[in-house]
Amino acid sequence: MKRQFIAGATCPECGQQDKIQRVIEDDRQWMECVSCGASKDLDAKPPEATDALARPVTLLPPKK
Repeated sequence: MKRQFIAGATCPECGQQDKIQRVIEDDRQWMECVSCGASKDLDAKPPEATDALARPVTLLPPKK
């Protein structure tokens, strides 16, 4: 198991800075906070982005 601290990273759960470490074990990797114990799987696929505010843009010709 290999552990690396991520400089400047802030924990999304407790808000502490410089407490996040990346943990690599075999073919798995995750991040965990040494302050509050929160963890996140770094191998998981990110969720699909669905932006409710996205709208198509219409380009108009320049005015003369």
